[in-house]
Amino acid sequence: MKKIVPFVFLLFLSNSAFCQNFELKLFPEKKIFERHFADAISHQVSLSKHFESTEWFANIGVNIPVFDVNLYNYDLQVSAATTIYNTIIKTPGHIQVYTVDYLVDFYFDTKITNDLAARFIFGHLSAHFSDDGIVELGNSPLSYVRDYIGLSGQYKIDPLNGKIYFTGFYNFHNEPPRDKHSTFQFGFDAGHYFLKSLKAYFAFDIKIKSEVNNGTTQSFQAGVIFPSEQRFKFRLAFTHRRGFEERGQLYYLKDIKNSLGIYIDF
Repeated sequence: MKKIVPFVFLLFLSNSAFCQNFELKLFPEKKIFERHFADAISHQVSLSKHFESTEWFANIGVNIPVFDVNLYNYDLQVSAATTIYNTIIKTPGHIQVYTVDYLVDFYFDTKITNDLAARFIFGHLSAHFSDDGIVELGNSPLSYVRDYIGLSGQYKIDPLNGKIYFTGFYNFHNEPPRDKHSTFQFGFDAGHYFLKSLKAYFAFDIKIKSEVNNGTTQSFQAGVIFPSEQRFKFRLAFTHRRGFEERGQLYYLKDIKNSLGIYIDF
């Protein structure tokens, strides 16, 4: 009995110390990582019109922080995100769903400093033709899949109301091609406030893809955000994109696209 009492006392003290240095918060509102505006496959709800064709891009997605953990002043945020990306071709009297891509990501984010954050990514992307578009438009069925991990860093630039970021991806399963595994991405955005709740911004995003012999996809976007400081935001933006396609089943094609879109960020 004399030996048990000190043990229980020490166990109580260690549990008390642990509880004081451990905090769990479910479904936090504030995100550690901010959105990459110009990235075509950033998780989003959006509708964009392609100027040079009858194509529309309609995306339905969400990125939800599931929980925050603080352990001995070390912060970790775990998030789940998924988006369905659709290409819709509008012709008189008919709407055709041309491509459908599915993206699922799990994020593990931490703050290194107040301005610098790091992220580990585990994700899956699969891309598909839809309806009868593969026959009418002269395409053949293609199985495009990427399972990947990634590391990302993001640094806030408060004087510019923006940020820079860099991400490296490794595709541990990809088809096709099976022997090309890496993608590198970097980007930047900056903004200026008009009135109290309106923010104009400019952003770019560049990806270097081994699957197209280190070719690039370059995206440039300019727009306005309202209300800029709320959790739910609306964006109206013009996008200029050039280089290799972001749609997986068309990854080997190069094009130049200009579009105008409405985005809902949350």
